[in-house]
Amino acid sequence: MVNSNKVKRRGWNEADVLIETPLKADRGASVKGTNKAAIANKKGVIPLFFATDDNYLPFLSISLESILENSSKEYDYNVYVLHTGVKKDFEEKIFRYNRKGFSVEFIDVTEKLKEIAEHLHMRDYYTSTTYFRIFIAEMFPQYDKAVYLDCDTVVLGDLSELYNYDLGNHLIGGAPCEGVNSFDVYKRYVREVDGLDPDYFFNAGVLIMNLKGFRDEDFYGQFADLLKKYKFTVIQDEDYLNVLCKGRVLRLPRAWNKSPVAPDVLPREDLRIVHYLMTWKPWHYDDIPYQEYFWEYAQKTEFYDMIKKMRESHGEQGLENDKSVEANLKALAKSEIDRPDNYFKTYGKLYGNH
Repeated sequence: MVNSNKVKRRGWNEADVLIETPLKADRGASVKGTNKAAIANKKGVIPLFFATDDNYLPFLSISLESILENSSKEYDYNVYVLHTGVKKDFEEKIFRYNRKGFSVEFIDVTEKLKEIAEHLHMRDYYTSTTYFRIFIAEMFPQYDKAVYLDCDTVVLGDLSELYNYDLGNHLIGGAPCEGVNSFDVYKRYVREVDGLDPDYFFNAGVLIMNLKGFRDEDFYGQFADLLKKYKFTVIQDEDYLNVLCKGRVLRLPRAWNKSPVAPDVLPREDLRIVHYLMTWKPWHYDDIPYQEYFWEYAQKTEFYDMIKKMRESHGEQGLENDKSVEANLKALAKSEIDRPDNYFKTYGKLYGNH
């Protein structure tokens, strides 16, 4: 474990709602489909996407380390890193994960981002990278299905099990968002602004994507149309995805997207993916649930010393800044609920499958 400056995260902005959505995934039984090619000893290919900038690229290395250690070797993994410019030395460190059965490619999406840039709303710790996942279906027509992960994840289960869920006619496979479901104000926001059931509001940091379905139904066109009509300012691209995919979501157990935010804690054998979302960052604080898994893989990367320095430098000022971010986000959610012209009051059930 990294030497700590003893700044604690717990004790403020604690979860105020008990989450009742599906938690565990039974090993083996959780898989709803199989890859017949892999079973026949002909390796299947799993397309895996990340979106990042220089700030999160060091954490991508941790996610990749954990995938390499814990995922089935009966598959080839094609990893694509979407970006609008990254440091060459950072890129070179990530390229060192290239090996037989595990390829890594950086894809610059600057030109694609320009198509929607004027309509985007950026706030606090969100950046334009959160919107990159919406480009995947159009940019990669060679794939009918893919997995998307945020960089602040550690994969403790077998990623091929996640990929092999059978989406059927669903557009997305995602786990209920613990960041939303842990706080009453965000649950109200999802109900009264998005017009959705919070228990079915998925977090977009871990997704199975039906790329063929996205293309067949012109999902990108629908997104671009809604983006021009309404700017979601609280959960941003996650709002758009949930609204547009309503009624077409395969709900995964939270073990596939378990965050430190929720009050329930899973043992390692029940975890699949840990997602250090919002301000619950083990590289900032000394008492984050599941932080041991983050540091377990961080110390195996070439970014370890850099990440340790992040931890040591966050300090009391970083703590106060994060408190401000969280308070402002809650206040913004409340103001959006109270708006007479918020999304659901204005457009109702115009989008999604109702």
